[in-house]
Amino acid sequence: MSTDHDEMTADLEEERLLAQLKNVTLENVGKGTLSLTNKRIEFENRRGFFSPPHVELSVDLSSVSSARVKDSSNSLVLEWLDESGEPVASKLHLPEGDAATNLCRSLHDTLKSVRREAGLQEQRACYQAFLWKTAYHIWVVVSLLVQIIRELTREDWDAVDASISEASETANALAVDGTMDVSDLVHALADAAASRDASSVLRKVTATLKAMGTSLQQELPPAGEWQGLSQEDSSGLNWRDIRYIFLFAGRYKLLSLWQQLGEHKKVEDSLPRLAKFSSVLADKIPMECQPGRSSREEEASSTVSSVEAAAQNLENSLKMNAGIA
Repeated sequence: MSTDHDEMTADLEEERLLAQLKNVTLENVGKGTLSLTNKRIEFENRRGFFSPPHVELSVDLSSVSSARVKDSSNSLVLEWLDESGEPVASKLHLPEGDAATNLCRSLHDTLKSVRREAGLQEQRACYQAFLWKTAYHIWVVVSLLVQIIRELTREDWDAVDASISEASETANALAVDGTMDVSDLVHALADAAASRDASSVLRKVTATLKAMGTSLQQELPPAGEWQGLSQEDSSGLNWRDIRYIFLFAGRYKLLSLWQQLGEHKKVEDSLPRLAKFSSVLADKIPMECQPGRSSREEEASSTVSSVEAAAQNLENSLKMNAGIA
């Protein structure tokens, strides 16, 4: 379904002439033709009767900071930033009449559209940064929670305490960013670990993972600042992708535990699901090695290696796009 915003964005992609006005005088230059497109405003004149047209002024509308019309002198004052970021101003004297009025009105409306689109682009960039950072934090928390389960089987309580401490820091970051708040659950997990009650710790880990999964089932990110953006932008990460990252992380991190416990059936059952998650994520995230589907025991080792390679690529991509060194 088309929207006004979609049409406006499409208009801005292809340059087209909106208005043109002759007998315009550019101060300190002379008379010429002023042309307005949906991307720029240009002044062109002839330096001699037989000379070809020469563009004296060409300004990208995205760099225009001000366009003021002085009715008393029928002049247009343009202010913009040059390539060095320095402010520049030019004064154009317009002929009287409806054509000049229409050009100024078109310029005003187009500048509003350009600035609106620039604002949306900036918001989209911020949203993508938020999603990548969220995705990486989700990956880290899930990895640490599963690591806690693994350390419980070894009764290594020092390692459990260390993983909980890291998980708490990342959970706090998710809460601060407005993604989800599982801080209380991780705090309860720390209390359970302090009691050295393995069954209680396992229940708290399960409860935290369940709460994270429930939070990710929301149709939109909880932060209100993102509610006006399209959640189906195919060119970038979206909220649904983070759900798959959560599912992939949990099942992948359990593989080594199941291998450690000799749960070969669980390993084999997980591989097709990991292949599905990997296939979905590969459309948005570089994952050079993707796990293949196989149920034959002799191929299991190779398939697990492929999963591990894909997971490493995924983790590296999440870390890089999240801007984390």
